[in-house]
Amino acid sequence: MICPYCKSEIPDDAKKCMHCGEWMEDAYKSQKEPEGCFSFLGETITNLLFWAFILLIAGIAVFAFLDYNDMISW
Repeated sequence: MICPYCKSEIPDDAKKCMHCGEWMEDAYKSQKEPEGCFSFLGETITNLLFWAFILLIAGIAVFAFLDYNDMISW
C-alpha cells in the first residue's frame, strides 16, 4: 500500500505510516497523541530525564574507574 500523505510504501495492514506518522484509518485517528504545548512539554521532560540518567551512569562509571586506578597504583 502507498501512504496517501508521504507516498511511501507501507504494509497493507498498517494502521499508521512508519515514515510520516499519519494514521491510515479514521478509526485510529482518535488514538493520535495530543498535540500542543503540553505534549511537547511532556516529551521534553522525558528526554531531559533520559539524558540526565545516561549522564549519571557515565559519571558513576568514570568515578569508579578513577577510584579503582587510585587503589591499584599504590
